[in-house]
Amino acid sequence: MMIKKSKRSIPQIPKAMNLTSKLLLVCLPVTLLFFQSMVTHAQKIMSISEELHQNGEKFEVVTKGGGRIVKYHFNSYRVTSAKGGWVKGKSSSGLFSAYETASSEKKLSFEFVSDQGDTAVVYLNRNMNYEGINKSGLTFFGNNSTLTIGGYQEILENSDNLFGIIETNMADSTWNFAVSENFGSRHGGQTALVGWLTDGQRRIDIYPVYHYQNPGKKSAIDLMVGSQIWLKGFEFIENGSPIGAVQVGPYKFVAWFSKKNDPMTNFVIGSSFAALMHEYQMDLDGGTSNF
Repeated sequence: MMIKKSKRSIPQIPKAMNLTSKLLLVCLPVTLLFFQSMVTHAQKIMSISEELHQNGEKFEVVTKGGGRIVKYHFNSYRVTSAKGGWVKGKSSSGLFSAYETASSEKKLSFEFVSDQGDTAVVYLNRNMNYEGINKSGLTFFGNNSTLTIGGYQEILENSDNLFGIIETNMADSTWNFAVSENFGSRHGGQTALVGWLTDGQRRIDIYPVYHYQNPGKKSAIDLMVGSQIWLKGFEFIENGSPIGAVQVGPYKFVAWFSKKNDPMTNFVIGSSFAALMHEYQMDLDGGTSNF
């Protein structure tokens, strides 16, 4: 007696659906690239001093890859490799106290080179410290809303410090730089951001830039962030004169060098530009750092 095996019919995907899926697979990446290109084009150029605008050279920064650090390439300089990037942190709060503290630290190093054979290793250490009061109130829950009475939150102090060491074959001495930001009620509710770069003989001040060259209407980036008052980049000043500047993204990266600079100065400030672009690139999901 022969038993006939029943043939199960395999559901066929309609050709129209198949075509739609293929179109989505092709169009979606193109749409995303177009959107990113549009946003990048929409981002304006940050404001720089008139002297640097007239007597400086501007370079668009090309970015490649990711990992521990983006491979920035501008002028004749580029980042080639990186190590570290680990983060450690701790936080504490009292059982019967509203006082809270938190801290975190990150270390990273990267190699920076020029087409002329110059090399530098940049060592970074970034730490953040927070002190605040977070007092829970009494919450009443309703059908459509909640009401909290007596709650209280205050940032007493929040500090963000970036320290860097630059060792290069272009200079006999080691260069050091620091960028420090503090805000909170202990600072009158204001944000204070200062920085400097030195080899022990020369001192270059690093100033934050919060504005565009031609503000005009809000760009797509500003609409996404929700405000125009966010860090655009930094300008480097020595003895009252600008020697360079860097725009730190989030999509458009730009570097400026004064035409009066010598090659060693350009290489040193260029290596610090790479560090600042990495550490202070705007994170559109929340924050202005890669911490």
